[in-house]
Amino acid sequence: MNEILQKLNKVFNDKYNFLKIYEVIYDKNSNLCTFTFLFPLSQNDMTAEDRKNIEEFLKNQYSLNADVKVKFKKSFLDEILIEKEIFNFFNIEKKSLSPYLFKENISITNNENLIKIQIKLNKDILAMIDETELKKQLFDYLNEKFIADFDINIIENEDTISDVIEADDLPSMSRKKVERYKVEIIKKIVGSEIIPQPEYIKNNTKPKMSVILAGIITAITKKSFKIKKGKKAGQEKSLYTFTLDDGKKIECVYFCSKANEKVMDSLEDGMMVVCVGDLNFGLNGTLTYYIRKMSWASKNSEIEEDNISEDTVTKLHKNVVPIEKIEIKTQAFLFDQKSEYNDNIKDKSVVVFDIETTGLDFENDEITEIGAVKIVNGILTEKFSTFVKPSQPIPLEVQNLTNITNEMVKDAPLISDVIIDFNDFCKDCILCGHNVIGFDFKFIKKAAESCGIYFKNQIIDTLVIARTSNLRLANYKLGTIVNALGLTLEGAHRAYNDAFATAQVLLELSKIKK
Repeated sequence: MNEILQKLNKVFNDKYNFLKIYEVIYDKNSNLCTFTFLFPLSQNDMTAEDRKNIEEFLKNQYSLNADVKVKFKKSFLDEILIEKEIFNFFNIEKKSLSPYLFKENISITNNENLIKIQIKLNKDILAMIDETELKKQLFDYLNEKFIADFDINIIENEDTISDVIEADDLPSMSRKKVERYKVEIIKKIVGSEIIPQPEYIKNNTKPKMSVILAGIITAITKKSFKIKKGKKAGQEKSLYTFTLDDGKKIECVYFCSKANEKVMDSLEDGMMVVCVGDLNFGLNGTLTYYIRKMSWASKNSEIEEDNISEDTVTKLHKNVVPIEKIEIKTQAFLFDQKSEYNDNIKDKSVVVFDIETTGLDFENDEITEIGAVKIVNGILTEKFSTFVKPSQPIPLEVQNLTNITNEMVKDAPLISDVIIDFNDFCKDCILCGHNVIGFDFKFIKKAAESCGIYFKNQIIDTLVIARTSNLRLANYKLGTIVNALGLTLEGAHRAYNDAFATAQVLLELSKIKK
């Protein structure tokens, strides 16, 4: 990038020395390379002549085998934009730290293009990181996005509650009128005894100190790190994360001392615990529960320590997606039960599914709809179909493609609930979809594992089956295959419609030809 700017300024005698390259995007379909340049707010707007000069320079200097388009963007030093880019940096470059970054702990001041940034992190996080390296990386990232001088300072958040504070040190807690339920303490894990009884996770939607919660634990992970400064510099400490579920889920974090590691290592998915900790918003807009005390527990004697199993993860879950029976009068004709199917179908149960999402990136985009059809011995038996409420708005271009609007998903269940129902629907079945391995299953797998659920089903892909069949097509998109087989696809880019069409394709391509 710097080389391009150096050559540009050499050719035009530093006429454009105030420009920065913001991004370069190549669109293979249109064979178009778009260069976006940043220029400072104090600079006059770029002219059509400037755009023409730079486009011709790029074409002549680099002999690009593509059309070239130049765009200019003012570097607005708006605090909200800078804050947004800080969060983007942590979300992209420092994912392990992003859950501990909160808006109220970021301070930004603008003094004549000197942007002073102060970020507060709690002492446990500071002990894990190299502050100098983190500041340098954030500086380099912001320097590419804005034209300004940055002064970044990372300090300890002194407002963090100390580990030694106990719930009974806060008598006002017992006087608050909050909905609680009864649990039986079986055995202390870490910290002192826990009183009073826990609140429901669903009733806690805002930051709050010294909250008592209980539920089933899943997806336990442990990470070790060395303390980088202070009296304990060089010593190792462990960080445990898991999900707590009482019918509603919340992500949990516990910074563990060496003395408590043995008992923490004995925790298993499916155990029920009651905890004391602090709630605060993470980067993704959800609450994170920072735990200080924990005990094994049971709720109304329903869950005993000795009979915990893998099914306990969904014990507290209430179904949100009704399963519908499929009755198609012409089904026997369509799929000809007398036909012999190959091993993809014969004597097996298959769930053919499709999803709609907010975008194509399974790491950052979200599911907005799941549709599925269950096939048993070549017959369509059940339907699974639901919208899913994402945490971010659906982009307009995606709304136009799928015809799924923000209004349609605003009251839909969350993926954390839907994925449990979908896992139950798929139990003991083969999973199938069109390009399912390259796209759909990546989203499903990520959503499931964030809830402590792991799909171990066999997967077959109709895209692969079609490509290895006798079909000779210009492309192997679902619509193209459907047409080639004389089938129908109504309402494309809606999950259930695409799943139903894919089921037809699977059955047709799985017939043994006479």
